[in-house]
Amino acid sequence: MPSTPQASKIPRPGTLSPRASQGNKTPDGSPEHSPHPAPTPAPAPVPGEYPLVSHLTKGLEDCDWSQLQDKYDDAMEQHGRVEENLRMETARLMEVFMAWSQTTVAQDENRALKRFKTQMQHVQNSEVNVDKKKQHYAEVVKAFQTALALLNDQMKI
Repeated sequence: MPSTPQASKIPRPGTLSPRASQGNKTPDGSPEHSPHPAPTPAPAPVPGEYPLVSHLTKGLEDCDWSQLQDKYDDAMEQHGRVEENLRMETARLMEVFMAWSQTTVAQDENRALKRFKTQMQHVQNSEVNVDKKKQHYAEVVKAFQTALALLNDQMKI
């Protein structure tokens, strides 16, 4: 089936689209100079045009506003009591958390103190061992010097 070339729908430079060829004209027939037409204001709603709104607002004139205000005040008091209860519960939980936190800190401090004492004891034991080795090596050197001195005395004889 041979394909026939179709006219392109993309506007080419220098050509005008059908809308552009009509142009924007003012009511007196002269072309308008603004590239965008001015927005037209929306028409004002006609009473009864929105049945849902009119149905909802129908009984507002007959409403007992003092009763509504009393209900509002009661609801706000109830929410205030709930909020106060939440504050008190939060304060109690904070006390528990603080006690737990302080216990944990105290436990960590006790562990750190024990660890420090152990490290100090290890360092002191290491120092004592080094001093003992130093004394031992000094005695060994002294013994070698004495032995060397005896050998020198025997060789002179």
